Amino acid sequence: MEHTIRPLGTVMQLLEELGHEVTYAYEDLVFVNHSDFLLQFGETGSVMHLFFNSECPKKDADNIEESLIPAADRKGLSISKKGRYSLSEQPDENLQIRFFDL
Repeated sequence: MEHTIRPLGTVMQLLEELGHEVTYAYEDLVFVNHSDFLLQFGETGSVMHLFFNSECPKKDADNIEESLIPAADRKGLSISKKGRYSLSEQPDENLQIRFFDL
C-alpha cells in the first residue's frame, strides 16, 4: 500500500494563522478547537475535506469556510466543503463520529 505524505505542519500553520488551534490529529482527521469543524486528508496529501459540526451555526460555518479555503489555496492546499459531522460519547468513553454528506 502506497503511503501518502500528509502536510500536517502546513495545515497546523494555516489554522493557527486564522486563529484556530489543532487540538488532535488522528490518522486522516484533524480536529480543531471547539470542534466547530474538522479536516480530513483526501487521497493526495494536498487535498482536504472540510466537515462542520452539526451544532456549528451556519453563520459561523460560512465565515470559517470563506476565510479557510482561500488561505489554504495560497499554501498549496485544496480544501472543499464535504458535509457535516456529529460527535457522541460512547459508554466506553470513546467518541463516535458520524459524517453526513452535503
